[in-house]
Order: sequence, then structure tokens, then C-alpha cells
Amino acid sequence: MNLARQIIKGLVFFIIVITFFLISFIADLIIRDRKKKLITFSQITSFYAKMLLILLGIKVNLKNLDKYIKADQNYMIVCNHLSYIDIFVLYSVLPAVFVANSELEEEFPLGSITAYAGGIFVERRNRSRLLDDMNKISDVLNMGLDIVLFPESTTSNGESVLPFKAPFLKSAINAGKNVLPLCINYRKINGAPVDNENRDFVFYYGSISFFAHLFRLLTVKSIDVDLEALEEIEVNPDMTRKELSQTAYERISGSYTSI
Repeated sequence: MNLARQIIKGLVFFIIVITFFLISFIADLIIRDRKKKLITFSQITSFYAKMLLILLGIKVNLKNLDKYIKADQNYMIVCNHLSYIDIFVLYSVLPAVFVANSELEEEFPLGSITAYAGGIFVERRNRSRLLDDMNKISDVLNMGLDIVLFPESTTSNGESVLPFKAPFLKSAINAGKNVLPLCINYRKINGAPVDNENRDFVFYYGSISFFAHLFRLLTVKSIDVDLEALEEIEVNPDMTRKELSQTAYERISGSYTSI
């Protein structure tokens, strides 16, 4: 019975993803203006992210987000990172442009999903590309769109928030946009508190492949997750990216519940 449920959920998952690709591809052909294209991509992705949350039984508890998300203000949003599920959670409530490592670009389907969501791929290890990538992020911020960045640059196993890598936070300083820290805490899996025994159903880290993890995830009936907006960080031209990174890290790690 569990295997049949996994297969059915897996088929529905890929129908949702394929439909997302098709709609985004059509939007890409029709819309020429870059800002309108990015807005449309983020709205399409937000809709399909909501569908995936329903399929996967994920319930999101929002804290303080309505206090900050306003039509006349945009942010660089920074968040801790535990799983590709984080992206579905964030997109479902925050149509935005995501910043992703260039390594993800070659990984199917996550790289393709990120590309058709209007994501920006950056090369963190290539200093010669650093300035160009920072400018790309600043340009989107200056369009009035939210940018989402995972400054850990990888997912963790939940034992702690990994140290932040600061370079791309400079884009917020350059654009004069405040930073909004968010904290994700996965609270329950199938009604049981998240711990070392069950975390691997949700957390995506180490050498496990996407499809192996997804097949495991499809056995889960329910996931409860908190998404908390923390106090925004006011940016000024004299602030260094390391100062900004440290402030964001302290706020997020202070609100994260370690496994």
C-alpha cells in the first residue's frame, strides 16, 4: 500500500513539474521585458509550489511575515537552508528571485526548476565572476523585486546553522536595500518531533541523490514547518558585507532550533 502511494504521489509530482515547465516555457517565449518575465516566472512558481506543498502534506506556519511583506518595499531575503523543500516553502508565500550555486544548474530537475523560476546562478568559487554576479543581483533588487539568498551556500543536517558566506550580501548594500532574515524550522514529521531518527526524510544533505531522497520523502504523510520573519536589517553604505553577514547569522541562528 505504501509503495502504491509513493508511485501515485511520484507521478503527480512529475505531472506538476512538467506542467510548470510547459507554462514557464510559454511565458518565456511570449514575454520579452525582463522585469515582467521575472515577475511572471515567480508568480507561476509560487502557484506550483503551493500545489507541491499540498501533495507532500506540508503545513507552513508563518510568523511575522505579514509585518514585512509589502507591495511598496522589497528586500534581499536571507534564510537558513536544510532541504530543497525550503524552496517550495519560500516560493509558496514569497514570489521572488532565488540565487543558486552554479553547480545546481546541471542537476535535474532542481536546476531546471530554478532556471524556469527566473533564478540567478552564481559561481561562489570564481572571484573573476564575483563582481558580475553581484551586479546581476543588485539589478534585480533595483527592479523592485525580492531576492532570496541561502548564505550557508549548501544544506545542513540540522545540527546547527552553518557559517554564512558573505560576498553576495554586498549586493544589498550596493542597491541600498534592507535585508530580511528568515528562519526555517521543521517541527514535525508524521506528527512526531523532528530528531536524528527521522530528519533524513526531509533534510537533504550529504551525498544522497535527489531522486533517492524524493522517493523517501514520498512516504511521508505530513510535515509541519515554521517560517519566521526576523527583524529586518537596515543597510547603509558604510556597512561592510561581513558586518551584514554576521548580523544576519546571529538573528537566524538565534531563532533556529537545533536537532
